[in-house]
Amino acid sequence: MSKNEPEIWDEYRWEEFFRESDKRTEKYSQLLDKYMDHPDRDRIIAEEMGWTHLLDENESKDWIDEFDFDEYEEGEEWKRLTGYEPTAFDDFENLPVYRKAFDFAIDSMKMVDEHLADSDDESVSTFCRTITIPSAKIAGGFGFGFEMDGVGGNIANCKRGLNAANQMLNALYEIGEKELLDRELYLEFYGRAKEVRDELGIYIVELRERFRRGIP
Repeated sequence: MSKNEPEIWDEYRWEEFFRESDKRTEKYSQLLDKYMDHPDRDRIIAEEMGWTHLLDENESKDWIDEFDFDEYEEGEEWKRLTGYEPTAFDDFENLPVYRKAFDFAIDSMKMVDEHLADSDDESVSTFCRTITIPSAKIAGGFGFGFEMDGVGGNIANCKRGLNAANQMLNALYEIGEKELLDRELYLEFYGRAKEVRDELGIYIVELRERFRRGIP
């Protein structure tokens, strides 16, 4: 790579960037909570965050972006072909893997409202916290694109969605073990949750192959 060519980040470099972003986000959230009612809040936070270039500028303070999960190591079961290229779709809402994750999240929220609303079990709380993350991360990854300069960020985002999908699946398994749901209903949602997790894993493998082949 010549000096004039931009550096191509792989998924691991993007994950490092996201982890640093996590730290900054956490620090910002803590400062915002601490100084929320302080009349000089913006100046104090800018100084604490090291944003000195903003002290005399009237810029938006829209800094928070959520990245909730560390990297996930894939299993052998996902190393099969998906049957489609992700770049065949011009909008993330048309991606089959996104649609499956999104539809599952919507149906899960309805199911929780109807059958688990009165439960204070931690497994239910974990399930509710994680069900929307896979589709959100798939959509976020799609925004990075499929060109060489962005596909690493796409993969890193989707891996966070995969981690959330595993958290979701584990929580649902605990819900079943504790018999908090009717068995038939539990099996239906567990099967769908596993499909979301597996297909997202396959999607990541496909994106990695694209990066390895160096498709521009």
